[in-house]
Amino acid sequence: MEKINILLCYDSNYNIQGQVTIYSLLENTNNKINFHIIHEDPDNYKNISLKIINHKNLESLNFYKFKKRKDVTFPNFDESHMTEATYYRLFLGDYLPKSIKNIMYIDPDIICINNYDKIFKTTFEILNKSEFVISAMTEHFEKDNSETAKRLELTNNKYFNAGVTFINYQRWVEKNYTENLTNWMNYLGDRVMWFDQDILNSYLNGMYNELPQQLNFTDIYLPISQVKEEAIFFHFWGKNKPWTVKGFLFYNESFYQIMYRKLFDNNYHIVHRYKKDSLKHFFKLVFTLKIFRIKSPFRFIKNFIFSFGD
Repeated sequence: MEKINILLCYDSNYNIQGQVTIYSLLENTNNKINFHIIHEDPDNYKNISLKIINHKNLESLNFYKFKKRKDVTFPNFDESHMTEATYYRLFLGDYLPKSIKNIMYIDPDIICINNYDKIFKTTFEILNKSEFVISAMTEHFEKDNSETAKRLELTNNKYFNAGVTFINYQRWVEKNYTENLTNWMNYLGDRVMWFDQDILNSYLNGMYNELPQQLNFTDIYLPISQVKEEAIFFHFWGKNKPWTVKGFLFYNESFYQIMYRKLFDNNYHIVHRYKKDSLKHFFKLVFTLKIFRIKSPFRFIKNFIFSFGD
């Protein structure tokens, strides 16, 4: 049994979602996991589920309080649904023990749905034999003169999704990545649109190992059966998260809700960003009869009513 390191970065807005991600990772491995969590306020991070604390695969749960540097300005938060926590992982070199060799970063809107032990080990073996610091999944290719290529000064046309990154942390430290990325973020300034992902892509400029799609599976519209066969880490990217009422209109929200219900007394997790939108999507679920796709529709209705009153 190996001991592995996994990094998550989030704030109090994602305390519940972070636990669901952690639990899904614990449930789908035979390894012992050291979790490292960079958080805005770990001292007030209460009510961590005992199912996580007492899990047989948990080696440790390590929290680090994020302290914003005076020389740093996080770009592009006007009218954004994101928070500063999206930038925390750039500063991992300020917090994590230098004894760590390899660590996987994962977003707290990702659910592990299959065992990842073999591919986890193989991916790090490939990365460590290469010259690169990280492995990530290429999301798309930019044309040479595209707006994104110009904005981020990309001379290599690859652009990766940063939701899952395998990191050779020793090289990260040796190459002073935290300082370099901080300086690069300040240099890009208002050119940053997609937060830390833009900064990483611009700075690395295609210099990374390719990550298999199954480790950052982003097709939320595929049938559940196909996703189960093809995905290991399922990424709920974008605004239609599986804990929103609109998210229940998609088939694959069940991956998140099943794990949440195992963790929290068989209830459904429902968050309202805008209550008017939640009502609209709730009635759409009812009138299209999609509500009966939900495993326990009457429990869902009960949870919806109680959450709506919060």
